[in-house]
Amino acid sequence: PRRPTRVVSVWWKVLSHRTGDGPRACVREARRCFGSRLVIAVEPKMGHASVETAADPRAAPRQTLLEVTYARLDALGVGARGVLDLPARVVLLCENEARVENAEGSCEFWPKLFQESQQGESAISRIRDGKNGNATKPTGTHTGASLVYPDATLVTIESTGGGIIAVLRALEKMSLARREKNQASDATRFPFVQIRVCASTEDARAVFPGWHHSFVKSLALDEYEFVEDAWLLRIASQANIACVTLGKALGEATDAGAITQKLSELGATTPDDPFPTLQHLMGVLRNTEGPPTLGEFLDVYDAPLDVDLDSENVWPAPPLLRF
Repeated sequence: PRRPTRVVSVWWKVLSHRTGDGPRACVREARRCFGSRLVIAVEPKMGHASVETAADPRAAPRQTLLEVTYARLDALGVGARGVLDLPARVVLLCENEARVENAEGSCEFWPKLFQESQQGESAISRIRDGKNGNATKPTGTHTGASLVYPDATLVTIESTGGGIIAVLRALEKMSLARREKNQASDATRFPFVQIRVCASTEDARAVFPGWHHSFVKSLALDEYEFVEDAWLLRIASQANIACVTLGKALGEATDAGAITQKLSELGATTPDDPFPTLQHLMGVLRNTEGPPTLGEFLDVYDAPLDVDLDSENVWPAPPLLRF
């Protein structure tokens, strides 16, 4: 801990009278009286010695953890200055509004959503920065993959924290419009019944080389049963790990043909298939105690802080302070 610096001026005559010896004895006596952490500075012109505590090396100014993190990010060329600027990843599990047989709708929906969310992010940045004309350009691009099953869609989005929040806000807005039956056109049609957030990771390096989509051939049923609560975390974690593994595999692909081949192999009924089955994904969606919905996630990670003072929860109320 940092100790306060004490400066003690001792007249030379007092030390000489007490020790009866020369300067060396005075120094020894001063150290004995004031401790070993003393520095003796002799001032011949003033005729006295200034005795002060030595500076503790541990009390020297140090960089905070935040400053160290910023320095490392600057060295990597990230230039992040907050959670909204750090790279992040989110894995969404969506229930399709209708059964699909290809990924054409997803191929058009997500890029358009990213473009709209970037425009909203620019407007928010302009308001936050107090600018009326030039808006801050959206940071980064969106990478990831949309894996379309007949009755569900597993989506992985990689961007900055602020970019992902902007996408989730746009999804929530479209979801509310769907509930109100206020969809302007088929171009903005919301193709999902519900969305669950399986995983959210901050300060995570992007693994997907770009944005990809694929249709996963899987057995579809007329009715799905919900999975038990004990399996919810396991299935959600399996989906998250499988998506990250797929991104790394696509990043290691040498050409577009290799990427297409890896995407076409999804859904193969092999024992080593890392992805959950469609029955498991739909079972998670059918369980009301499953991963948080999109609205629940935004209420926690995007809502303003609501400070509740302890004094407001005490009755009777404490008396007001009088000055």
